Amino acid sequence: MTTLALASKSEVAATVARAPIIAVVRHRDAAEAARQARAYLRHGLEMIEVTFTVPEAPNLVRELLAERPAGSTARIGMGTVTTRERAMAAAAAGAEFLVTPNVSAVVAAVARAHALYLCMGALTPTELQSAHELGADLLKVFPLPPVGGPAYLSVVRGPLGDLGPMLAGGGFGIDEIAAYRDAGAVAFGLGAQLLGPDEDTSARNIRRALALARGH
Repeated sequence: MTTLALASKSEVAATVARAPIIAVVRHRDAAEAARQARAYLRHGLEMIEVTFTVPEAPNLVRELLAERPAGSTARIGMGTVTTRERAMAAAAAGAEFLVTPNVSAVVAAVARAHALYLCMGALTPTELQSAHELGADLLKVFPLPPVGGPAYLSVVRGPLGDLGPMLAGGGFGIDEIAAYRDAGAVAFGLGAQLLGPDEDTSARNIRRALALARGH
């Protein structure tokens, strides 16, 4: 059996800085989820989050890692990590980062034990502070659109910007990335809206999303 070279926390952080979109794979059909993940990778996205809402999600992570070419800087992680059991399953599958929708001390403990990059979901100032204290590497401010979007992010970053880098999450369009970036987000969680009905449209969407995320 080939031993996969998994990325360290610092390598994942470098990937987030270079390609600051976490592409969320969330679909109830396993085949469609796999198609979306491979499309994200094919078109240049480097942070792929397979959520536990995908049937047999750890198996898809294993497949994507096994397919990853030597020297690739793509990082494969797992999302909707809400329990210790899910966190352990993600680590066993080789996930290189964990994403939660909520503040979870038990998930943080597993991330620490396995030296995994942790993107932890939080919304209120108290939750954001708690996520920071638990060692989150990236604070996922979620869900932003229902509570004011970029305006909310800008307000909470006023007193809390020193907690660490923040990801904008919760479901918004590609054209909204610039506003979230201006509000202080350094990374962005987007899903199937990145993909179009054909390869050319998907390629254009992803190029535009990455350009906006990088501030170009």
